[in-house]
Amino acid sequence: MELGIYQKIEILNKDQHFNLKVNPLEGYQFSQNLRECVVTAEEFFECAKSLPILFTKNEQQRFVAFALLGIKPQQNVLLDENGQWRAGEYVPAFIRRYPFVFVQEQQQLMLALDASSPSLSQQQGQALFTDDGKATDFTLNVMNFMKQYESACRKTEKIIAQLDELDLLEDAQAQMNSGGKKYQIQGFKRINEDKLNQLTDEQKLQLVNSGAYKLIIAHLMSLGNFKKLSVLAN
Repeated sequence: MELGIYQKIEILNKDQHFNLKVNPLEGYQFSQNLRECVVTAEEFFECAKSLPILFTKNEQQRFVAFALLGIKPQQNVLLDENGQWRAGEYVPAFIRRYPFVFVQEQQQLMLALDASSPSLSQQQGQALFTDDGKATDFTLNVMNFMKQYESACRKTEKIIAQLDELDLLEDAQAQMNSGGKKYQIQGFKRINEDKLNQLTDEQKLQLVNSGAYKLIIAHLMSLGNFKKLSVLAN
């Protein structure tokens, strides 16, 4: 799920990428086969207006929140026929950071990019390095965004772990119809509302003070978007 849009990841370095430049993406075709993507706590309120927000564990057994982008395998229904994101719908930061990504290298996070991205060019665009081999302001801004994104991921992981400790997460599945076929969405967790209501006042206050309670509300509201995905998939 986490790296599905990246085809040729290369760690950024001045020897290999000195002349490389980055242009704005003309569309989001690179995400056309992405059915879900990670979202962070900071995104919940805007994302909840467009997409279902669900919970799971990634390959590293870390808790993550993710947005469902479609119901059929390898289909992102948030793209229109021209490969543009549908107007008025939220674009997750996971998508917006492309073609950049952080990768773990010897216990350190390193900035990398998808060398196959059509946004990269040797001729025109935003330079990644200055003439003397230092990172440009553009690259420094990318680094700052990526650090904020990584920090938000860790914060989200802690909040979901808090929900798990309170036994609020339950295994769930969704059965949806599209084009006369039934599709089963499995392997995710959601908030059990009955257990949420049964928390003590002290536990609820704990959730409020940590900021988790408002995220629970956003998550529950977002579940109404399952119907939208079913309509868009037809």
